[in-house]
Amino acid sequence: MLGIPVELPGVVADGAAELLWQLMFPDRSGVHVVGVSRVGPIIRFDAVTREVPQSCPVCGVVSSRVHSRYSREIADVAVAGREVVLRLAVRRLFCGNGGCGRRIFAEQVSGLTVRYGRRSLALRDVLRRFALALGGRPAARLCAGVASVVSRMTLLRLIRALPQPDIGGLTVVGVDEFAFRKGRNYGTILVDMATRRPVDLLPEASSDALAAWLREHPGIEVICRDRAGYFADGARRGAPDAVQVADRWHLLANLTSAVERVLARKRSCLNERDPDQIPAPPIPQPAPPDGPLAQRITRQHPQIQQMLGQGWTISAIARELHLDRKTVRRYARTEVEGLLSSGVRRASLIDPFVPYLQRRWREGCVNAAVLYSEIAAQGFGGSVKTVRRHLQHWRVAGVPVQAPPTITPRKAAGWIMRRCDDLTDDERERLRTIIDRCDEIATTAGLATEFAMLLRQLRGAELGAWTQRAQASGIREISSFAATLHRDWDAVVAGLTLPYSNGPTEGNVNRLKLIKRAMYGRARFDLLRLRVLATS
Repeated sequence: MLGIPVELPGVVADGAAELLWQLMFPDRSGVHVVGVSRVGPIIRFDAVTREVPQSCPVCGVVSSRVHSRYSREIADVAVAGREVVLRLAVRRLFCGNGGCGRRIFAEQVSGLTVRYGRRSLALRDVLRRFALALGGRPAARLCAGVASVVSRMTLLRLIRALPQPDIGGLTVVGVDEFAFRKGRNYGTILVDMATRRPVDLLPEASSDALAAWLREHPGIEVICRDRAGYFADGARRGAPDAVQVADRWHLLANLTSAVERVLARKRSCLNERDPDQIPAPPIPQPAPPDGPLAQRITRQHPQIQQMLGQGWTISAIARELHLDRKTVRRYARTEVEGLLSSGVRRASLIDPFVPYLQRRWREGCVNAAVLYSEIAAQGFGGSVKTVRRHLQHWRVAGVPVQAPPTITPRKAAGWIMRRCDDLTDDERERLRTIIDRCDEIATTAGLATEFAMLLRQLRGAELGAWTQRAQASGIREISSFAATLHRDWDAVVAGLTLPYSNGPTEGNVNRLKLIKRAMYGRARFDLLRLRVLATS
């Protein structure tokens, strides 16, 4: 349209080149383009700076006295998939201030160049955005075809050159931990609950680190956290006047776990039909487990029970036997048969094909290899050994009678904790049947439903009466949950009273995990912190 012979390496006419430059970069008024050419895959613009007085970068005195000129090349934003290079003639100017330590300085074009910069400010911002979104190597691969050829180390340096973000004044913050390496190293993320953006990352998850950070940022009035003890202690020491708010989701999760343990003890009440009404299939009893885990259980269970009988505490047993306290507590509360049993049978790859196998078995096909080939053609992804193992007891006792679907403790606990309106008619009926079978389950369901209502409706003032009823119910799991609330009572009451929740913090932890995993192999803390804070 402009009559520019872009296929020729020669320089285009002055007026056409200037017009092309203004069309491509309308905000670059500080330079005058005198020509444009194509050198291989690169579009090169030749330009000079306009005769505008410049300020000395040291003293700020304006000068227009030219000392000399020199040429510098600046990579710019790509156009139509081609890299753009600006060859710019720049003036060196004398500083007119005799008392200034700088005698000569080079001019800079506002919005285009910086001192020692070999890329325009626009290209630098584009590369930095790629680096923040993708990291080093992925961003370098993408930039090669979109913006400019650049190394991964350059992109990482662009991230590290970002200024430290200004935290500003905070009144409500959320605190949570995240894993550098799960089970070993953890850090802390702090979120401004007003903007739902992370404001800082700490290299460790400890009460000392949190307390020190809170002392450096006074004025915080509310701290939303989970129920970790070190966060509670750090908040208490770092901001003693702040109100601590326990996260409601964690409270519901803890209660759901307690309800699930109650249902696991009363597993027989979850059957759809009375066990006497279910025809027992003639399946041989499985052999007792003999793996390493079963051997360890049979060896450690009587030892832990004996130490408990001698007056040892859970913590002392855990230290003596080098076990986790939760493991010792589970051994103390559960019989060895319960530890050895796997509970509800886990789902298997062969489960969807069992009805077909039963039909083919009754038709007379008893060859495991043939049956395997048939279900493999239907999409079975397991091995022939899985089929042979599943059919082994059929050879002794015939095809078993298919038992009705079992309701797991997890599923029943989910029905209890959900709102009644969110359940289907079938789920409500099945839950009502389970509750009618057992008074202990009925009491548990009533207490759990009442607590969920207190939490959702923010009726924290009624929590004291609920805990008294829970501890007087005689249900060990529910009483234990109520007792744990008293250890963090003020924060729990605030969580059931104030509108604050730690949900935005959990969401930022999820985003942090995505960034950290994308940085696998280069996830140093300083780089991770800058990427999390700059992309929020």
